[in-house]
Amino acid sequence: MPSMPRPTGRAMLGRVLRVVALLVVAVFAIVFLVQEWDGFVAGLSELNPWAVVGAVVAIMAGLICAMLSWRAVLEGMGSPLPVRASARVYFLGQLGKYVPGSVWPIVAQAELSKAYRVPRARAAVGALTQTVIGLVVGVCVAGVTLSVSSPDVFATYWWLLLVAVAGVIGLLPPVLNRLVALALKLTRRSPADPMTAASIGKAAAWCLGMWLFFGIHLWLLATGVSAPGDHQLFLLSTGAYALAWVVGFVIIILPAGAGAREAALVLALGSALSRENALMLAVVSRVLMLAGDALGAGVAVLAERQRLKRHPELAADAADQDTADQV
Repeated sequence: MPSMPRPTGRAMLGRVLRVVALLVVAVFAIVFLVQEWDGFVAGLSELNPWAVVGAVVAIMAGLICAMLSWRAVLEGMGSPLPVRASARVYFLGQLGKYVPGSVWPIVAQAELSKAYRVPRARAAVGALTQTVIGLVVGVCVAGVTLSVSSPDVFATYWWLLLVAVAGVIGLLPPVLNRLVALALKLTRRSPADPMTAASIGKAAAWCLGMWLFFGIHLWLLATGVSAPGDHQLFLLSTGAYALAWVVGFVIIILPAGAGAREAALVLALGSALSRENALMLAVVSRVLMLAGDALGAGVAVLAERQRLKRHPELAADAADQDTADQV
């Protein structure tokens, strides 16, 4: 049986840096929990427990849709990954969004993807592309749902439609492929396969599912504070969450859009809930989302370890790739 290659000094340094990165994420996550814990506990005491359970299930479903959207983008670029490998890379990478600055999930996914023979530059461009797709779909979802459920909020954020139009144009295959090719050329990396309308549409469809599930989670929480659980509230919840995410993404200097996201969410929900209840839901939703990210990362890592145990040749191949990339 061939022995595992001994890691080089640079490979060992890379592993140490990964541990340090996880510790940094843990510190920021703990700081966030400490800041929000009292409000979270107070909010839970006012909510229907079954509504909270349902919200957690909806969050996990939305996160899985987001992961599958990212996987569809990489597949379209010529780097298909198994579902478990995709989940490990995506969910671990997403923990980086709790560190100030919106670039860290992209950096983390690019670094983690190389173990599966995905070039760093392609993985980074793929992560950015999926983020843009999610942003464009989110703007469209917010525009459609809020125009029906809360015209006043829609009037305040009418400019989102301009962003949506620009985003849709940017996602047209001829335009997107030119942008991707330019990015890879500037970084002197190997080109990716051109994205087709089908692959972009597949990624967008998964993003649509993500927004719908995230809307369901907020809708369930809202019904837990005695708000009428009708379709109008569902549309408002879905649009409010999509709007808040878009605003939070734009404010890149804060961890995962902290503060800005809550402000947008409270404003959008103001037509159906009191300010106090809307703010309480924003805090509870944010903590549950952190729990969902952590749970997704933990389950994905364990599932991938089980896959590698059953197929040790894949583990050896990943080790070879990791060592080679560090040389």
